[in-house]
Amino acid sequence: MFYEKHVFVCENQRAPGERVSCGNQGSIELLKLLKQKAAKAGIQYKFRVQKSGCLDRCELGPIQVSYPEGKWFAMKTEADVDAILEFYLKTNQPEKYQHLIVADDAVAEEK
Repeated sequence: MFYEKHVFVCENQRAPGERVSCGNQGSIELLKLLKQKAAKAGIQYKFRVQKSGCLDRCELGPIQVSYPEGKWFAMKTEADVDAILEFYLKTNQPEKYQHLIVADDAVAEEK
């Protein structure tokens, strides 16, 4: 494997009146924070954090998916960024980021 972990954060933006999108829910700023903090975190393995286009789970977002595990995260605040960085990327303590995991079969609640 080239990267031990590869994190894709959706940055898709749609026009007003269209389906909700991660980019319009703050994902662009959250990705920037995650990249900046990850670069300074002293992580001792090869990883990459990057933007992606639509991951088609828009109503659950801002959303990201991380490989090789295929873990989906809802990342809405800077505290969420910090939890993903510290407990997923850096120290692998699933019990401390479990609240951010989006189940494979999760769908957005009807409004």
